[in-house]
Amino acid sequence: MLFCGIDGGGTTTTAVVCDERGNILGSFQAGSINHYGVGLEKARENYAFIKEQLIALLGCEPDITYIGNSALDSEATDELVQQLVGGIFHKKTLMHSDVYVALLGFTQGSPGALLISGTGSMACAIDREGNYHTSGGWGQILGDEGSGYHLGLKGVQAALQFHDQMAPPTLLLERLIGFYHLSRVADLIEIVYSPSLEKGTIAAFAIEVEKAALQGDEVSIRLINDEVEWLFRLSESILKKSGVKRLGLYGSMLVKSHIIGPQLISRYSGHDVELLYPRFKPEIGALFGAFTNENISLDEKIIANLSLY
Repeated sequence: MLFCGIDGGGTTTTAVVCDERGNILGSFQAGSINHYGVGLEKARENYAFIKEQLIALLGCEPDITYIGNSALDSEATDELVQQLVGGIFHKKTLMHSDVYVALLGFTQGSPGALLISGTGSMACAIDREGNYHTSGGWGQILGDEGSGYHLGLKGVQAALQFHDQMAPPTLLLERLIGFYHLSRVADLIEIVYSPSLEKGTIAAFAIEVEKAALQGDEVSIRLINDEVEWLFRLSESILKKSGVKRLGLYGSMLVKSHIIGPQLISRYSGHDVELLYPRFKPEIGALFGAFTNENISLDEKIIANLSLY
């Protein structure tokens, strides 16, 4: 049998395929499959591209494809799966949220919680009874606090407020002009209000906020402190809901940032919570979901083979 695990984040999608012993056969990336973020038509185009890449790689469609989709907060119904991939994928296709497959990459189905902060933010957990819980994940309109998008947006707003002499001076204005290659600050309007704007365009500015903070910019330091506080509250929420004491940290904001991850870890000093970084990436977590669905035990050999990814 051939298995495909897909992690469809807010910006990019990663697919990996393996055989029934966990031997990795290949992987590739594609555009976003979040139908709320890019629209249903574009999401289906990206699913079709994934299918083409799978055929090119394997010569056939995998026997089972397990998809983690950032537009979802629970397992997709058969009707929704058909709406998204009907006529594209013809073999067994299962779909859950991207945070769920990331959680499986951390816990392999055992009890535990995961805090995710990348383009978006969300927390999820599996409790000791096997129940699935979530906190956050409301998206950029209803609230994506603690995410790259939220920090990037707050950074852009702080720069514009300084430009309008309505807020304290900040290095972010200079970084805004350089990052978006603006001839005039007003040119940003055309970029931000473009119908084709993706969340990643705003989220990417979070890196500039961190750079400014490392230069001692007080506005940027305050913005980052606010995001860390949001992430702490989000993680406390999921730990309370699930009753677990094991928390995984995942996503570029937590893993790659020189400030945010360390500050959050420091925030948990003295708490009875074990903080860890996941061993496996979400796309491997999706493979775990596919194996479990086929009642294939994740034995040491399979785990060892998948560890080579």
